Amino acid sequence: MANRIIVFFPVRGITAILYVFLALFLFIISLSYFTYLFRLIGLSHGLAFVFSSLLTIFSFLFSSVNIVVKEVQRERELVPEVDVVYVFGIPLPVTRLSIKPRKTLIAINVGGCLIPLIISILLIYFAFHNLHNIILLVVDVIILIAASKYFSKVMEGVGVVMNPLIPPIIAGIFSVLLFLHNPYLVPISAYISSVFGTLIGADLLNIRSILEANPQIVSIGGMGTFDGIFLSGLFSIIIGELLLALII
Repeated sequence: MANRIIVFFPVRGITAILYVFLALFLFIISLSYFTYLFRLIGLSHGLAFVFSSLLTIFSFLFSSVNIVVKEVQRERELVPEVDVVYVFGIPLPVTRLSIKPRKTLIAINVGGCLIPLIISILLIYFAFHNLHNIILLVVDVIILIAASKYFSKVMEGVGVVMNPLIPPIIAGIFSVLLFLHNPYLVPISAYISSVFGTLIGADLLNIRSILEANPQIVSIGGMGTFDGIFLSGLFSIIIGELLLALII
């Protein structure tokens, strides 16, 4: 049934230790750049730091949490089951085949999808106040959707794969081109377009191909590791700022 919560943490052993170190490294970077983003939209340094800290911590803590929003029924399968039949008081195992429906759970990852979307919506609300800039942002998002769809592919047993640097590089380039007249919007647009572009272009537009691979669960936004949507948004800010610094 829908609205279930699945917690999935795929790393074990030495990989878990490396995961912790990577988390600390990314935490420092993301905290710095998210604070910078919220400063751009007018928050005080203290409030921006607190807000960024909470969102960054929640992103990592809830990267393993997936909320099931839909069940998709697949083809039925034959499943062997063992019954016990008593003959003169002696239990005898009897194997039989039963037909059971198969299903795929579609879930939304909290840390890798919901939180980046919340950040993006807040940035849109506070930073884009006129129709001209909103139209440019929509163009930026559409470009990222098309690029993410083109460069992403579905691999059976793996899911959607794409070079993690493609969305932030494209987001950074086009955000600079579209918002050079208003430089403070460049990193904001880069983040928003990268998040929405990756989510829609790589995940949602590939959902049919993913379901054809008959997975048990589809997690939009990740399955307990640093997801492409979170990293794409973070790297897009960095690349946008670097490109802006080279031009201005």
